[in-house]
Amino acid sequence: MSTNLGSFSDLRRALDFNPPATPKIDRDGLLKLFGQLPKLPTDFQIKRGKTVEHDGVSITELSWDVGWGPRTAAYLLTPSGISTPLPGALFLHSHDDVKSVGKEKVVVGANELPEDSKWVRRDHYGDRGAANELAKKGFAVLAFDCFLWGSRRFDDSTMPDRLKELVGNSEYERLSVLQESMSISKYLSLFGTTLAGLLNFDDRVAVEVAKSLPEINGKVSTVGLSGGGCRAIYLHATNPELAATVSVGAMATYESLLDIHVAPHSWMFFPQGLAKVSDWPGVAMINTQSPLYVQFCGNDQLFTKEGMVDADAALSRYFKEKGGEYRSDFYPVRHSFTVEMQEQAFDWLREHA
Repeated sequence: MSTNLGSFSDLRRALDFNPPATPKIDRDGLLKLFGQLPKLPTDFQIKRGKTVEHDGVSITELSWDVGWGPRTAAYLLTPSGISTPLPGALFLHSHDDVKSVGKEKVVVGANELPEDSKWVRRDHYGDRGAANELAKKGFAVLAFDCFLWGSRRFDDSTMPDRLKELVGNSEYERLSVLQESMSISKYLSLFGTTLAGLLNFDDRVAVEVAKSLPEINGKVSTVGLSGGGCRAIYLHATNPELAATVSVGAMATYESLLDIHVAPHSWMFFPQGLAKVSDWPGVAMINTQSPLYVQFCGNDQLFTKEGMVDADAALSRYFKEKGGEYRSDFYPVRHSFTVEMQEQAFDWLREHA
């Protein structure tokens, strides 16, 4: 079997790579493993911008301060004409190797996607505003940029010359992919933190922001595809008060990733030391109090079928043993969150709101 480790494929054995099937870590342990993290702010300094109406959905510009870096820009989407508080939902945007935008990937009717990024919505979200459609189901949906994306991205001036030399041009999206692995990850290592931890920090702040909004009745769920699905798993593990979580296209065993599926994934999947105390499905097992729905793309090019099936079986057994609620579905599609998948996910979230 081909492997990106080549003649060093025996390194896994030499280093005793053997992620435990069930987690040897709890919520507090996971947060500690994330490394040094900023303190959660007590004053989010929430600001509101304009509100626009689009196809039955009110879209309000929001921003808040997480205490470091640029302010987080967001959209709050609610059904038009509804003034009573609604169940809340965080829509965690995907990675896509597209960092110039974040929230715009799942929202239509506000700022439009750049022409060269429209493929993300077409290929990954059924060519529609997925957050808009969730709002139409009766949710107050918070779609926001996270660390490295959109309003929280690094600007062009921070791209190291070394990256431009390697790539041979100054195209932002291509450089930003290299920047994540070759520059930012080194800074985070120096600072004693992890990309997974900082993303989870931004997402946990967003949970608290959502709880504080008058449009939300106090209940908050979360949904995300790919990188957003990874973040959803971390948020599920660290925030057992969530009403429900949907993770799409982001679940398989670590063992199944080893041969050729490490390189395609972000550092967010691989915080230092996690595999010693938990397999990737085990992170979702940390919290069995909150309902979890995992959607698998049966023809996902970023995972193996065997790795997804094994992860699903492990999650199903563990949640049943612990008396938790777990649902999963496999769809005959490549890496995406299709209209059919969205409708089933949103209806399930509605049942748990």
